[in-house]
Parts: sequence; structure tokens; C-alpha cells
Amino acid sequence: MKDNDVLNIEKKRQKSFPKSLVIGLSIAVGVLGLSTIGFGIAYGCMAQSSKDYAIQLENVYQKNLYDLVESINNTETKLSKILASNSSTYQKKMLSEIAQNSELAENSIASLPISQNSLADSVKFINQMGGYTQTLADQISQGKSLSSKDLDTLKKLRQSVGDIKQQINKFVKKVQKNYSILQQSLNLDGDFNNFTIEFSKIKGEGVDYPVMIYDGPFSDSTLDKTVKGLKGETLDKNQCSKEIEKCFKNCAKIEYSGEIDSRFQTYTYHLTNSDSQVLFVQVSKVGGHIITVSGQGSQSGEKNISVDDAKNIAIDFALQNGVENPQIVWTQTVESDIYLNIAPTENSIILYPDLVKVKIDMASGTVIGYDATNYFINHIPRALNKVSRSANDFKANLPKDVKVKSQRLVLAPLDYGREVVCFEYACEKDGAEYYFYLNADNGREENVLKVIHTEDSSKLM
Repeated sequence: MKDNDVLNIEKKRQKSFPKSLVIGLSIAVGVLGLSTIGFGIAYGCMAQSSKDYAIQLENVYQKNLYDLVESINNTETKLSKILASNSSTYQKKMLSEIAQNSELAENSIASLPISQNSLADSVKFINQMGGYTQTLADQISQGKSLSSKDLDTLKKLRQSVGDIKQQINKFVKKVQKNYSILQQSLNLDGDFNNFTIEFSKIKGEGVDYPVMIYDGPFSDSTLDKTVKGLKGETLDKNQCSKEIEKCFKNCAKIEYSGEIDSRFQTYTYHLTNSDSQVLFVQVSKVGGHIITVSGQGSQSGEKNISVDDAKNIAIDFALQNGVENPQIVWTQTVESDIYLNIAPTENSIILYPDLVKVKIDMASGTVIGYDATNYFINHIPRALNKVSRSANDFKANLPKDVKVKSQRLVLAPLDYGREVVCFEYACEKDGAEYYFYLNADNGREENVLKVIHTEDSSKLM
């Protein structure tokens, strides 16, 4: 795709927005100087001539890409929450968070090996959206409410962000299939590297929504960066490799690939199972717990195990990795893959801060996705009192136009590191599904979650 084509696509998208949306908002400068970074990386790779160095660079690039995906997905979801909520306080909170997500998205783009100025219009769009939502948040702080024109603009923003989300999730799916960001960034085609050319295609229009994926309540509920749940001795890479073999009975080969020192100190491995599926596995040095697993299923559409079988596999896998009292709290099947959320409970209260996500290939019956980040960061003994009120006591506090499908008691992770016992109401409104969280003591609306629509399920894991 030529640079002019990219600009024309973005200009067509911007025609659907009011002129007031772009007044007074500056163009982000994060993309400036990125070509220098690309050449620096090329020089570093040649100088070091090291496979390990290249792997570490690739991991950094992929992390930046996934951070960008997360920011885009979160922005689309928060826009939907604003349109569903009737609380000005909650709308203000979501608008402010969208502004923050926009800044994070800009930083992620700036950290990818993109040719200079090739995505200037995309960064401009993200920057304008952040400025616009922050302006609305400030207006609410001054006692104003969202006008019908504001809501209409937010709907258009949601549609445009949704289009970008669909395209970038497709791109991530390609990256998962032996696509090297580093290698493509070193291959030049005129003034642009191949990664830039491929990445510029995320701005396509007229995107369909063929598959619905649910991410489950509080799937990303990390409250802070302090790791509180890891237990055990510090192990070496060979000991951790043996821990992987205990969990994957169909393991055919394990290759050590390096170390990562971020929230967790982990060893990383590439595992090949007897079904020729290749999985990327992170294991904590402390305790030898599997933190994440990512890989692709057979995609054959076959289901050789039942949902109950998958639940048992997920529970056994979580138990093997040190998750205490795991219980299935949510499931969704998509083609031959099943997604399961697991959480401990206390006094019949679901502990969402400690949520574990599992993805199982129903054709082979193996775990191909796993994320216990929330659990090992947040899990500590809690002393939760029994709740004296019932969910029916606060139903009148929900928006009048929602239909309640189910309700239960949960510990909800909220802003500023708060954990609040809430009644969770699964609701339907205008064909979409939402989760409303009302404080179990006073019925105050604490949070709203929306069902996520995406073609690619990679975000779940």
C-alpha cells in the first residue's frame, strides 16, 4: 500500500466526524525518528550476530504490538460502556480512561519499527480521540451532561475504533504464524520497510463482524504491579522445563528460548506437542508456575472432547500450576476452541481479581492458551464478610431499558487498587450484553463491562 493510499483511507474515515472534533487538538509526534530506530536495530543485529539478541528484540516488538492491541480493544469497549451507562460519574471515568488509552496507543506505535511519518494520520486520529474524550470528561466535571450530539459522535468513534480493532486483530493473527516483526522491519521496499507496509493495512473500511467472542468479566484485572501470589523456591531453567512436562502430557519437545524480567522473572520455552502444535510458554523462576501459554489450535472445526471434558482439563491444569480452589465462572466455545475463566471463591463470592484464563483446543484436548498473571499478582488470603443484602434489593438502580439475565455476588477489582464486593447483573440492551456491578452495601454503580466482539480470539489469551 502506497503512502498516498494510506492517507486517502484515513481522510475518508475522518469525513464522518464533526469538525469540532479536530479543532484545537495537536498531531502526535511519537512517530518522528522511528526510521533511526529501525537502522539502529539493524546495526545492532549485525554487530551482535546473536540469535538470542534477535529473539529478545522480537519479543520486545511483539509486546509493543500486543500493548497496542490492548489499548485499541479497551478503547472500543469503554466507548460502548459510555453509551450503555446512565451515570455521569461513570461516563466521566470512562472518558478519562479512553484519553489515557489513546496516549498508551501512541506510545506503543512509537515503539514499533515503523518507517518515518507513514502512520502520521493514524496517530493524529488517536490523538484527536484522546483530546476529544478528555474534553467531554472535563465538561462533566463542570456539571454538564453528554448531549445527543456528543453521544452521536461517540457512536461514530466507536464504529471507527471497532474497524481498526478488527483489522489489527487480523494482523496479530498473522504475527502468531511465524511472522517476524524484526525481520520484516529490516526488509526495505522503497522508503518503507515491509513491516510498515503490512501494518498500514489495518485502516481498511467496511469490516464485517463474523464471529462473536466474549472475554468474560474482569479478564484483565491486574490491580497493581506488586506480585503477591507467587510461592515456592527459586528454580533453574531445567527444573522449570520439568514442571512444563508435568502439565503437558503430550509434550514431544521443549526448547529453552530465554529469560524475561518484567512483573515476573520467567524462563521462556517453545513447546512442541504430539499434535505438532507449537506453544510459547512462560514459567516463573519462583515456584516454577506456568504464567502464560500462547499458541494456535488445530482450527479443524472438530470437537473430540466435550465441554465438561474441557472444564476438567482446565481445572486440572490450574491446580497443577498452584491455583487454589479453582472454579469455572464463565465459558464460551468458538469453532473448535473453548475459552474458560477460572476464579477462586470465598463465602460464595467469586474472586475476580484472581481470575485465570484458559483456552483449550477441543480437537486435541490440549491447553493452547493460559494466563495466570492476575492470579499470581493479586492472590492473597482475604477475610470477606457475608453480605446482608440481596441482588433483588438493588435492581431498581439499573437502567430501565436493560433486561437482567442473571445475577451473582463477586469481588470486583476497581480503580485505585480497590476491591469491592458487588452484585453482578448480566444484562441485555439493544442486542448487546453488559455486566453491571452495583456495590453490595449501598447499590452504587461501580462498573460496567460490555461483551467484546472480535474476529480474532488472541486477545483472550
